Amino acid sequence: MKVILLAPTPPPIGGIAMWTMRMLNAKLKNNWTVDVVDEKVIGEREVYGDNVQRNLGDEAKRCLKIWGNLFSKLGDKDAKVVHSCIPASTTSIIREIVCALITKLRRRSFIVHFRCTVPNMVKTGLNKIVLKWICNLSDCVMVLNKQSEDFINNISSTRTELIPNFIEINELETSHKINEKIERVLYVGGVIESKGCLDLIELAKYFTDIEFRLIGNYESQIKKAADSVNNVVLLGAQPHEKVHDEMMKADVFAFIGSFPGEGFSNALAEAMACGLPCLVSDWAANKDMIEDKGGIVIPVKDIDAAKNAIESMNKKEVREKQSEFNMKKVKEFYAENVVLSQYIDCYENLL
Repeated sequence: MKVILLAPTPPPIGGIAMWTMRMLNAKLKNNWTVDVVDEKVIGEREVYGDNVQRNLGDEAKRCLKIWGNLFSKLGDKDAKVVHSCIPASTTSIIREIVCALITKLRRRSFIVHFRCTVPNMVKTGLNKIVLKWICNLSDCVMVLNKQSEDFINNISSTRTELIPNFIEINELETSHKINEKIERVLYVGGVIESKGCLDLIELAKYFTDIEFRLIGNYESQIKKAADSVNNVVLLGAQPHEKVHDEMMKADVFAFIGSFPGEGFSNALAEAMACGLPCLVSDWAANKDMIEDKGGIVIPVKDIDAAKNAIESMNKKEVREKQSEFNMKKVKEFYAENVVLSQYIDCYENLL
């Protein structure tokens, strides 16, 4: 049997695109296989950076291509389930409503998988109307955290499944070198203000003996701010192997933003799998992931709390315990064999 994923592929690497590649590389139980209808952005638009504005012509071409490819792939009799992965933005939902209708026309099951914290994204009346519409059209709604599950359950009777993102088995580390003092703080993701990157630059001004390394496509304002701080290094987008290498060399992973589209951070899960102690904001699934045991959770946009957290984590014995907790947590709850089994159980329940 086959599941069709409605999801983007790289480039850029990261986010939903990274999850898509993991699904393509995974060995699924009960002989399930994966096919993809690529939903990546087209034209000059960027996912992160200065050029994020939609071009209506490009978006129209993108939608027509997605709908046509989905209709064609549903001609395969082995394709039983369509699994749509989107943020809960109005435009994304409207596009996927058409995908849901095509799927129903072909008499297949449709899952909408919200890759965000839904209440942080749904801000207008129209947004809530289309959200309820696609939930009611779907056979199952997947979410990444408890906030999203509660929100969906309040607007729709469609069954919800709370399933986290997953880490490939070969990414699970068994140890991480813990230095006496913090020498490197690492961030991975879109290097933008809402991801907390300006706050990290402010922290770097305070901790001048620590190098702050930021991986990902960056906004011009971040570049301008970073250029004046000697201990901030912008590495730009990097291949996954390089990201993993940076994680193994870092002392702390920092993820202190409040990006509306955040649901369950792949980068944070990867850092935990590498045994990195983590400094995170109380946003999306961050607190659920590290539980105040794999690092320190701080309020959003609280620089003083971030300073205190780094000073607390500067003790080697503190970071040793945090590192051990994170590796164990990922192995038990976020490893691919654990999470993929939940996906397949959901698919088969629909059949």
